[in-house]
Amino acid sequence: LVSSRLVSLAMTMTVKLTRVSKVMAIMVLGAVWSWSSSSSGGMGMVMAQEDDDDVICSAANYNWTVVGGAASAWRPGDDTPDVHIVMQVTDPIGEYAKYSVAVASLWAQTHDFTMAVHSQLPEGTPEHPTPEGMDHRFGKVALMKEYMEDVHGGSCPAEWLLWLDADVLMTVEYDWTRPLIETYPDSHIIGSRDIGGEGVMNSGVMLVKCSEWSSLFFEHWWTHPLATAGKPDQLALGELIGLPENSEYITVLSGEAINTAPFWWHSFVPGVSPVLHLINQPKETRRAVGSALLSKLCTAPGADSMDEFEEDGSDSEYMTVNWNWSWEWLATEYVTSLETVTGAFGTTEDKEAVIQASKASEFLASYFSEQNPPQHDKALRVLDTSLRYTEKHELGGTALLMARVAETLTALGRYEQADGLFNAAQNQYQHQLKTGLTGPEGTPALYQIIKGRAGAAMANKKGELALELYHTALAGQEKYYGKEHVAVAVTVDEIGTVFATYGQHAKAAEYFVRAVTINDEKLGLHDPTSIVVRCHLAVAYLRSGNPAGDDVLAHAVAETVKHGSPHLARKVSGRLSALATSFENAGGEENSFKALYVHSLVTEVIEAGFGKVSAEFATAVGNMATTLVGGDKVRDALLLFESALEVDREVYGEEDLAVATDHFNIGYVQSKLGMFTEAAESFENSAAIRAAKLPMGEAAEEVVHARSRAAKARKAGGAASKMEL
Repeated sequence: LVSSRLVSLAMTMTVKLTRVSKVMAIMVLGAVWSWSSSSSGGMGMVMAQEDDDDVICSAANYNWTVVGGAASAWRPGDDTPDVHIVMQVTDPIGEYAKYSVAVASLWAQTHDFTMAVHSQLPEGTPEHPTPEGMDHRFGKVALMKEYMEDVHGGSCPAEWLLWLDADVLMTVEYDWTRPLIETYPDSHIIGSRDIGGEGVMNSGVMLVKCSEWSSLFFEHWWTHPLATAGKPDQLALGELIGLPENSEYITVLSGEAINTAPFWWHSFVPGVSPVLHLINQPKETRRAVGSALLSKLCTAPGADSMDEFEEDGSDSEYMTVNWNWSWEWLATEYVTSLETVTGAFGTTEDKEAVIQASKASEFLASYFSEQNPPQHDKALRVLDTSLRYTEKHELGGTALLMARVAETLTALGRYEQADGLFNAAQNQYQHQLKTGLTGPEGTPALYQIIKGRAGAAMANKKGELALELYHTALAGQEKYYGKEHVAVAVTVDEIGTVFATYGQHAKAAEYFVRAVTINDEKLGLHDPTSIVVRCHLAVAYLRSGNPAGDDVLAHAVAETVKHGSPHLARKVSGRLSALATSFENAGGEENSFKALYVHSLVTEVIEAGFGKVSAEFATAVGNMATTLVGGDKVRDALLLFESALEVDREVYGEEDLAVATDHFNIGYVQSKLGMFTEAAESFENSAAIRAAKLPMGEAAEEVVHARSRAAKARKAGGAASKMEL
């Protein structure tokens, strides 16, 4: 179960780019930005004035060329490339977009792909790049449509177009487009499900085949009634995807396949995820993360900074782009950037700065709340501050912010206060719905507030109230969306969870079956949401004695392992650990065996999501060892506890409290095996670490307990020696 070979996740690839590639690197850091509309097809191309000092990767003698046509960006040779990247950038987003374009250009040229960056449409402005009355995100539709208007005339610069939003960062060196193209040869559009949205494709990353069908599809998208009504591009896209005649030509992958969730840590796997999409993040966060990523790429192996980057002395025609670094910087850079943005509260009266600060506060609070262990107090302070200044500046949206504060209060166990705030948020939002002042969130947000209140009731052990509120939300969602929508499936799953919590597992399974059916149809079997709900169903089946639970559980675990996502691994392992505990509590040899089997699945899931050199893996192994002790398989338990110690030492070092716990557990098992001398040493090691780390030192209860155990082990060892004599 536990391998002695401990591995860590790191990118180890180095890419070389030719000098010609550098000429067309498409990006100048710190250059003066200017934009113009080209004469070719009316699609604006990004251009920059020359700068002798600050070109990508600090190569002072390289600059980029001003392109004059829509499809006349850098081309590696006479052959048509497999993929042509298309982006759109205008002045208001230039400060962060320049980094995403720079990173994309390095990636594109690594694979001899072409790339073009466009400005606003001729009918638009830098602030609103599309025609008046049309959502600004429809720029991509117009640009892609124009590329394909005359497919036979050769206007497409490549077999496939890859659209990237300006807040998308390439994060791996390898070409991830070719496997998708080969896996789905009959598809003309390939994208990921919109995580956190309504289950349609997220249009921020799309592979589009240059074809007559694609040309017609984008024409329908551009002229869709929702487009001319000013609605977001993805609403129209969702309706078009839902038409039977389009289904065989469009592939909607799982949300994390070629995209990430708005809360990126839910789905981004360093070294695996092809992109990091900073959806809805503040501009400063996009700039900071993009700048840091580019700096990593352009810092030579072994160097401390981007400034130390030098040309490869062995061949003056090549420069090295470095992919050999870890992602440890990302979380720190992300949090620091959000804290910088929230610093606007109380320091400025600029409305836009306060709006950005309010947006940043929601992401920051969510990040704090979802750490291990959760930092709910920090999250509450952030949200309280945001709510106070949002109300002061009359920005609107306070009902939804109140609900976020209430969710955090629930997590802190302040249930009555949370319920009062949820109730106030619900009443305020219902009033806004009547007066038409809800903003883009609309009616669905009301059901989220009601469900938040249901969650608070559930946490406060008021199951009947929770069911009443969940059913109220469900009825509204079924009326708004229809009965087979993914948002409905979420609420159905939550109702099933209420029944499961109160031991009504057969009843819970009925709801889980419905949720699984909807998700499998709308999202597919491999989607993380589908996997988690399938795990819920498996647990309900097993707890109610339904033998179908074995196969359902095996499928959920196998899919989780394939994903390798830390967030998914944490969710699934949590459900499985609770199942193992229920078997242990039931007692008996058969249930002990079942608990061990489930624990083995937990270690499998954790290894896939976090690797073997992780605190999570050490905890999973330790939990299995504890179960073995309860089943009198003490010697096997010792091996696992020793493995957990090895991992924790690797993760934390020798002097951490987790290591102290491992020593104590090992000492306990050694005592049961009659290894008293070894047990005394283990207990003393535990006591020494705890005395150094705990505030009360030697007087700490844990230290006294470990010292006492050591003394008993020594005494028992002495008695055993006398008996032998």
